Order: sequence, then C-alpha cells, then structure tokens
Amino acid sequence: MMNIFLRIYQKQTKIIILIRTFFWKLLFKKFGNNSKIFGRVVIYSPENIEFGHNSTLNEGVLLNARTTIKIGNFVHISPYCTLNTGELEYQKIMSERTHKSRPIEIEDGVWIGSGAIINPGVKIGKNSVIGAGAVVTKDIPENSVAVGVPAEVIKKIF
Repeated sequence: MMNIFLRIYQKQTKIIILIRTFFWKLLFKKFGNNSKIFGRVVIYSPENIEFGHNSTLNEGVLLNARTTIKIGNFVHISPYCTLNTGELEYQKIMSERTHKSRPIEIEDGVWIGSGAIINPGVKIGKNSVIGAGAVVTKDIPENSVAVGVPAEVIKKIF
C-alpha cells in the first residue's frame, strides 16, 4: 500500500517540477534545455536572467536580478542560496546613498553549496565549487574550491 502512495507522490512531484520549470522558462531572458527548478524559488526581474543547459535551481533559492545574472551550463545551485546584484552605496552620507547594481556570472560546471551568498559583481570560474554557507565577495578563479566568510579559495580542482 505504501508503495502505491510513494509512486503517486513521485509522479505528482515530477508534474509540479515540469509546471514550475515551464512557468519560469517563459519569464527568463534565456532558459536552456534540460534545466529544472526544484521547489519554491524567489526571483526578482527574471527578464535579466540567462540560465544555461542542464542546470538546476533548488528549494528556497533567491535571485535578485536588478541587472544581469548569467548562469552557465551544468550549474547546480543548492537550496537557500542567494544571488544578489543590488547593493547600497554605503560610503556616502545617509541622504545621498543610492542603490546600484553589478552583474553576476556563474560559468559552466559550477556547484554552489546550500545557503551560499553570491554578492554583486562576482564571477565564478568554470568547474568551481562554492562551499555551503560561503559569502562570495570577489571573483573565484576556475577549477577552485572556495569556502568561508568571506569566501577564500582553499584548493584547486584538476
């Protein structure tokens, strides 16, 4: 009996993923083949997002695309990650502070661990891994593993 319920649940889940993916595919600037969105996500300005082939967004991901977010092919963004292109010019006096934005680029083959935060203006190089909970404040070179707050490269991947 439990096996029947499990099969029904799995089929419902697949249908929900297809519907969710279809919906976002209509709104994104570019949405690659075989890419999927698993779970509920929050996306501001989807028209500024380019999403490559065979890539995934998971439950709780937040994409704040005040300007361009480019996500390459075979990129996996784990649950509860934040990619934020907006920032405040905090160095000015309070009455003159304004918001500005800088693009984010995630190259092919990147894996971003759960809860990581990618800040404005960052580029993450091909085949890199960002550890869970990392806060990426500067560019990460390709074939690197970066962890921590702020994120630092701890080793190279060959």
